[in-house]
Amino acid sequence: MKEYIKNIVGESLREEVDVNKEWSRLASSIMEKSKSSSLKREKKKVFLRTVSYAAAMFIGVVLSFSVLYIAEKKQSDIIGTYKLVTDKGEKSYLQLPDGTNVWLNSCTTIEYAHDYGKENRDIHLNGEAYFEVAKNKELPFIVKTSGGIDVKAVGTAFNVSAYSEDARLITTLFSGKVIVQPTLTKQQILLEPNQVAVYYKSRNKIEIVPYDKRIFAQWRGGALSFDMMYLEDITKLLERNYNVVFRYENQRIKKLKFSGSFRNSEDLSEILRVIKTNTSISYKVVKDTIIIK
Repeated sequence: MKEYIKNIVGESLREEVDVNKEWSRLASSIMEKSKSSSLKREKKKVFLRTVSYAAAMFIGVVLSFSVLYIAEKKQSDIIGTYKLVTDKGEKSYLQLPDGTNVWLNSCTTIEYAHDYGKENRDIHLNGEAYFEVAKNKELPFIVKTSGGIDVKAVGTAFNVSAYSEDARLITTLFSGKVIVQPTLTKQQILLEPNQVAVYYKSRNKIEIVPYDKRIFAQWRGGALSFDMMYLEDITKLLERNYNVVFRYENQRIKKLKFSGSFRNSEDLSEILRVIKTNTSISYKVVKDTIIIK
């Protein structure tokens, strides 16, 4: 076919053009266009590969910076928090940067930020502590508990008992005023001196009762007082103060009630003897474990 077309063109244009030359030029032009098209396709592939690599590198860099930011933030959170912990049978005292005095009962943890006193005066509490708060009307002093209440004060003396395992959270006010606020309801209770706010976790309910020095916040004075308390709650207090563990063989015994007052310095064996006499329980001691029968 190619030869046939070439012969026709040759016969008609023999005297005007060089057919062989023109045919070669036509074939060359077709080849050049083919090469150009292949080159463009190749350039397109290279471009797409380059864009893909660049996008992958960009995503990698963004992820790297994100991970680095999260890691640095976690590290700064750790570095930026101060924590004080007391063990079983241990009590401690701390003065905060603003001059607020804090006494910690056994098995208590408090935390506060490194910039405490500048933008806030928030304290996180798990356990029991007594506070004498330095006055600062611009920055209220707020105790945030793990159990479900916030206690807000300005210049005040008060006690908060908020162990995470306890069924009740107790705020006792001695001077000034505090606002007790359950975190679930946002209800606010204003306490006056010699009043006690008792928050019941299971019922999400708060009550105000009069202060009784035989019952509330006596640990600072070295006393242990029980007023018709369940034996289960009494043994929790004894565990914290004497670094022991109580185990019940009969679970119903936990709901026995007992009233009594002791000194913190009282020997545990004497306290157990008195409780046994008044409740008819029996017990045995195995190393640091007291088994109630």
